[in-house]
Amino acid sequence: MPVPVLILVIILGAPTALIAFMAVRAALVKPHAPPEREVSDLGIDKNALAAHLAGAVQIPTVSMADETYPEKPFFDYKEYIEKTYPLFAKAAECTVVNKYSLVYRIDGSDANLKPACFLAHIDVVPAPPEGWDYPPFGGEIHDGFVYGRGAQDMKCQMIAVLDALEFTLANGGGLKRAAYCCFGHDEELSTLDGAPEIVKYLDSLNVRPEYVLDEGGVMLDGGPLGVDGTLALIGVCEKGYMDVRLSRKKAGGHASTPAKPTALASVAKAVCNVERKQLPPVWTAPTIELIRELAPYMKPLFKFVMVNRDVLSPFIKFALSKLHPISAALVKTTFAPTMAKGSDAANVLPPYAEAVVNCRLIAGNSPETVLAHIKKVAGRGIDVEVINRAVPASKISPADTPSYVKIADAVRTAFPGVKVAPYMFIAATDSRFYYPICDNVYRFSPFAYTEDDQRRIHAVNERCNIDDLKKATEFFVRIIGDTCL
Repeated sequence: MPVPVLILVIILGAPTALIAFMAVRAALVKPHAPPEREVSDLGIDKNALAAHLAGAVQIPTVSMADETYPEKPFFDYKEYIEKTYPLFAKAAECTVVNKYSLVYRIDGSDANLKPACFLAHIDVVPAPPEGWDYPPFGGEIHDGFVYGRGAQDMKCQMIAVLDALEFTLANGGGLKRAAYCCFGHDEELSTLDGAPEIVKYLDSLNVRPEYVLDEGGVMLDGGPLGVDGTLALIGVCEKGYMDVRLSRKKAGGHASTPAKPTALASVAKAVCNVERKQLPPVWTAPTIELIRELAPYMKPLFKFVMVNRDVLSPFIKFALSKLHPISAALVKTTFAPTMAKGSDAANVLPPYAEAVVNCRLIAGNSPETVLAHIKKVAGRGIDVEVINRAVPASKISPADTPSYVKIADAVRTAFPGVKVAPYMFIAATDSRFYYPICDNVYRFSPFAYTEDDQRRIHAVNERCNIDDLKKATEFFVRIIGDTCL
C-alpha cells in the first residue's frame, strides 16, 4: 500500500478506533451490587414520632436577623427534649454552650473508640402566619403530615436522631462507642455563636470524633444524570458562601430628564454581566467520584459519555453546566442575584443603587478569586464589596472510610433500591466548622422529599411526611447499631 494511502487510512481510522475503544470501555463498566442486608420492621411507632415532632414544632425557636433570641423557647426546647426522651436524658450528660446550644454525651463502654457525633440545629427561620393552611407553630397533623416551621428544616432530623437513641437504649442497653449530639442554635443565621463554640468546647476536651453526621445530603430523582430511580447523595464537603454587593452612586433627579446611564441602570447591567460572564466549570474530586459511582447505572448514552469523561471533559462540563440547575451547581460557582434597591419613588432617579449577588463557591474557586472575577466583569464605575462574611468551600472528607461505608449501607437498608454516591453539598451547614476536630464529616438527610415539599422549606406550609420520619428514624437506628454497639 502506498505511503500516502496508508497515512490516509490511519488518519481516517483513528477516530473510529477511538470511538470503538470508548464503547468497549463503557461496556466493561458494570453495576457492583453491594451486599444485601435483611430488612425488617423495627417496630417503631410512627404516631409517637409524629407526636414528638409536633411538640418540637410548637416551640418557636426562631433565630432573628438582629441576632437576638427569645430566651424562653430555647430553654423550653431543652426541657422538652429531656421530658420526651427520659432514657436519653438519663444516659446523657448535657452541657449548655453559649447559653442556647446543647451538647449531649452518652458514654461508651470502650474508651478506646472515638465517639460518633450527630448534628442538628435548634433554630428555625421566622414564619409570619399569612398564607399558611395551619398555624406555623401549631404542629398540627393532617393527612399523614406534621405541619409547621421546622418540620423539615430541621427538627425532623433531630427528632429522628433522638428517637433512634431512645429506641436503642430501650432495646439494647448501653453503647460501646460514645455518642455526642450537638445541637447549635444559630445555623439559620450563619453566625459564629453556635457550632464554632461547640467545636471549641469539644476541642478543649480533646474530643476527636470518628465521624460527624449532619443534614445536607439529599435523595432525588436520578433522571437529570441519566439514572432511573432515586439517588441518595452523601455530602463529603460543601460549597463556600459569599454575598457580594454591587453599587453605584450618581446624581439623582427628576425621572423626566434622565442622564444615561442612571445609577440603577448601571447596577442592572453589572448584574447581567455577572450572570452572563461566569467562571468556567471545573471538576472536583467529589463530582468525579459521583460520576464514577453512578456511571454503571446510567442509560447507555449517558454511560458512554461519563465513563469517557477524560476524553470528553470539555463537552461534559459544558453540558452539565446547562443541563439542570443541580448539575450546574456541581461543576461551577453559582451567582444568584437576590436583592436590589433603587429609588423610593417611581418618578425619582436614585442617587444610589445597589444589588446583592449570592455566590456559592465550588472547591478551587477561593473568595478572592470570585471577588476578582466579579470586579472584572461588573463594569466601570461599579463598586464591588463583600458583605457579611465570606466562607470558602470546605475540606473534602474521604468516601472510603469505614464510617462512610456504614452510612452508605444504612442508606441502602433504609431505602432499598437507591443508588448511593458521594457528592459536594451545594448549600451550607454547621458541619463545616467540625473539620478542626474530625476528618470524616458527612452530610445526609434521610428524607425522600418531593419537589413540592422541597419548595416548602423556609416557605409557607412546611411539613414532614410521617412515613418518611419513620424511615429516617430507622436509618439512624441502623447507623447507631452499626457504629456504636
